Amino acid sequence: MIDPMIDAVTTEIIRCALLQAAEDMNTTLIRSSYTPVIYEAKDCAVALLDRDHNVLGQSSGLPIFLGNLEVCTRETERMYGREVWQEGDVWVLNDSYVGGTHLNDVTVYGPIFAGGELAGFAASRAHWLDVGSKDPGGSMDSTSIFQEGLRLGPVKVYAGGRPCRDLHEVIARNVRFPHATLGDMRAQVSCAMTGQRRLQEIVSRWGLETVMA
Repeated sequence: MIDPMIDAVTTEIIRCALLQAAEDMNTTLIRSSYTPVIYEAKDCAVALLDRDHNVLGQSSGLPIFLGNLEVCTRETERMYGREVWQEGDVWVLNDSYVGGTHLNDVTVYGPIFAGGELAGFAASRAHWLDVGSKDPGGSMDSTSIFQEGLRLGPVKVYAGGRPCRDLHEVIARNVRFPHATLGDMRAQVSCAMTGQRRLQEIVSRWGLETVMA
């Protein structure tokens, strides 16, 4: 329920700002990606979430991804606790038993802080060209998830704003197209950073309490 102190005009302005933030995230992802499955086929989706993992804004995207990116942030918090979120961290997860799709659909997400306080999360899911399955690009006849490729997460891919080189190396050594794969991953990291900046701008203008209300 909307706080009665928040008038309808302010509500609509903030709502549109959140939706535009998601559109900016989506544009960043598509224009920064390395492979046509993302920048041409648009096999991706983005989400801006509040600090309780509720969706604040999403751009147009692959329908099967819409409305379920928050399961990744919820699962991470369930596993490690609320205190796991640190400024500058970015996480990756592609486990089918969490995200609900095949291992090629990789979710990259990170917390957003405003004034030292957790304000929300930015997340994107995109189809990676290859995740090291028994067949190039993905297996259609697998009988076990272990035949489908590298299974990740939730695990940090950036910590305190710095890349986790060891995880990057693990990914690079387990896929057929490391340059393109890491490029798409970095595009998703950039997408998360765009969402971080946009939500911080919105909070700085209207205040965290107003935005959350």
